[in-house]
Amino acid sequence: MRYNPDKQKKERFRLQIWGLSRILRWIFLTVIVWWLFRNTHADIPVAQLNTVYATPDSRFVEVNGMMVHCRVSGSGDPLVLLHDAQSSLHTWDGWIDTLRPHYRVVSVDLPGFGLTGPHPRGSYSAFMYVEFLDSLAVKLGLERFHLAGNGLGAQIAWQYASEKPQRVNKLILMNAPGFEAKSKTPMDYLSSTPVLNRLFWRITPEAGIRIFLEQVYADDKAVTDSLVKRHFDLLLHPGNRKAYTDRVSVKDNRPPVMSFIREIKSPTLIVWGAEDAVISPEHAYQFHQNIPGSALRIYPNTGHWPQEENPERTVSEARAFLEGRF
Repeated sequence: MRYNPDKQKKERFRLQIWGLSRILRWIFLTVIVWWLFRNTHADIPVAQLNTVYATPDSRFVEVNGMMVHCRVSGSGDPLVLLHDAQSSLHTWDGWIDTLRPHYRVVSVDLPGFGLTGPHPRGSYSAFMYVEFLDSLAVKLGLERFHLAGNGLGAQIAWQYASEKPQRVNKLILMNAPGFEAKSKTPMDYLSSTPVLNRLFWRITPEAGIRIFLEQVYADDKAVTDSLVKRHFDLLLHPGNRKAYTDRVSVKDNRPPVMSFIREIKSPTLIVWGAEDAVISPEHAYQFHQNIPGSALRIYPNTGHWPQEENPERTVSEARAFLEGRF
């Protein structure tokens, strides 16, 4: 057999490429295993979370089979505050001190969030949240009250105000869902895929929390380490990660907005952050045009959670609205 140097060179090159690809596959696999290990977290015990994140005026009340975390501050006309998805009642911390001398302020961790934890039946429909709010109001003896909500909390608020006009005095809607196109992110699709979604019950990258908050805030510098840690810790409340996958698995979790908001009788203030990257400010005008007699405020340099990024101005104008000083 004749010696063929070109053939030998090709064979050596093929073996080198095969060896290199094998090394790269092992490196890739090692990185994946390391990442999964680093981002796999056990639930944090409820008692430990309560010690850190309950406030001196926190209360835990039984509502619809859940021990619900509420913060009840001050005295006067009742004002109920509802937070957004992936948030908690702490979102209203910048409002509480200003409001408590004038109102009985009730903020609440909605089912599936914060220290309240998951719904006992894994139910997260829009109608469940409205029923929950009504049950909470009855439990706290609130016959009629002002109602403010941000994001998911605003959706609950406009549906509740439409269905229960006799219960709602004045209404504040902040960056409310309803008119934006219905869509799911790739993360939502993964989280709603059976079997695969179980990974989300254990794997929680803290860096992902920071990325989410930087999308919500207009100013990335406002996303502090302590803010990220609080959101991360509360997500590790037993059942909250499964609650996330249960919520995104609900096929249609938004009632038809026009069927509800035109029926709202309560005086209404619509608030929006001009830099909202989650729900475009253009939808603020749609709410304004379709809720009779509503007022509108849009704040510059403010994102999806105005009560956190711009607490002084938003709470000042909220008070002016509630007290008829607009």
